[in-house]
Amino acid sequence: MLFDSLDLAFSEKRNQPVSSGGFFNLFGGATKSGKPINSNTALTLSAFYNGVNILCNDYAKLPKSIYRKTDGSRKKIDNHSLSYLVSKKPNSYMTAYTFDKVMLLSAILKGNAYAIKVKDETTQRTTSIEFIDQQKKTVQVLDSGKGLVYKIDGKLYDSDDIIHVLGFTTNGIVGIGVVTMAAMSLGVNLNAQEYASEYYESKGEGIGVVTTAKPMDGDAKTRYSDGLSTRLSSKDKFKVAVLDEMGSFQHIKLTPQESQFLGTHKQGVVEVARWLNIPPHKLKSLDNATFSNIEHQEIAHVSDSILPWIKAFKAEYDTKLLTKKEIEGGYYFYFNHNSLLQSDKTTQADYFSKLIFCGSMTRNEVRELLEYNPIDGLDAPLTPVNAQTLEHIEAKLNELKQKTQENE
Repeated sequence: MLFDSLDLAFSEKRNQPVSSGGFFNLFGGATKSGKPINSNTALTLSAFYNGVNILCNDYAKLPKSIYRKTDGSRKKIDNHSLSYLVSKKPNSYMTAYTFDKVMLLSAILKGNAYAIKVKDETTQRTTSIEFIDQQKKTVQVLDSGKGLVYKIDGKLYDSDDIIHVLGFTTNGIVGIGVVTMAAMSLGVNLNAQEYASEYYESKGEGIGVVTTAKPMDGDAKTRYSDGLSTRLSSKDKFKVAVLDEMGSFQHIKLTPQESQFLGTHKQGVVEVARWLNIPPHKLKSLDNATFSNIEHQEIAHVSDSILPWIKAFKAEYDTKLLTKKEIEGGYYFYFNHNSLLQSDKTTQADYFSKLIFCGSMTRNEVRELLEYNPIDGLDAPLTPVNAQTLEHIEAKLNELKQKTQENE
């Protein structure tokens, strides 16, 4: 609910901003060339861009639904008013995929992702969820003395009307962007990138020294150098340079130190993977990846990289979008992260077969997961004949004993 300035009853702490605090705000700086280290410059690093994009894409493509749990069973609620907003179109200018992606992007880069709940004045039902672009709007988290409120371009909003997903945080109220924390590390990689660009632009492979047996004056050296450079830099298919006076040309190669520094990019991939908490193989660094462990690394990616973000968004959605009555009635949001654990067909077939034959899933439930239509007669779970409960065994023994007595 948007606060009316006349109805505010804050204590002495009214409108007091809540800071991310600490010495973390001191991080920052610039590269050697003076380029600032921020979200935009960090994204020019291919590994950082790729890592952030993978995290956002993996979260955005998750199927999101509303379920209700009653009497030990759960049921998907497709006709809930929030189901369309969360899974299809949260507002008039974004699809759910775009909205989810830009929300997580803000949470990673800026440490905070904000969205406003727009309600119907009559029913008080949420009709849309509007993303807040922090590059265009100023957002402040304020301590009213009785709780938190959000000041967005001069307007105050109750905390229940703001979806606020935090990244890394030291106080649980506002987050700190990963670029702020990783500025020094990313600065080294940006410097390496600039150095590589400068080296190949100014030095490249055509740098060298000409030595002659005869002394030369300054003008002669300049003409000699210009003539040789013009000849070697021509676009002719064959380039032959003739050196006078027993001259010799010595090509200057990369020093071991320069080669090592230019190779910083490779180490930078691992460094970026650490900051984003993502496996290096997702950033196309396959040094330690094999066919035998790649599937386990994918599982680790989902559990360690994506699942924490799922929990953060789910907590906000459950508490901010659902009413207290709905929560008490068993309603909750479900983000199906199993869609990220698609394995090869052989492994998948073995997995489903075991679930079917042990009775954990029906055949039609498996067909539903595979996007197949149901078939009549496949809704009953199968029971292995060699795996029975004690009650079943006792019932069969009693039945056998009764038949024996009847025959006698």
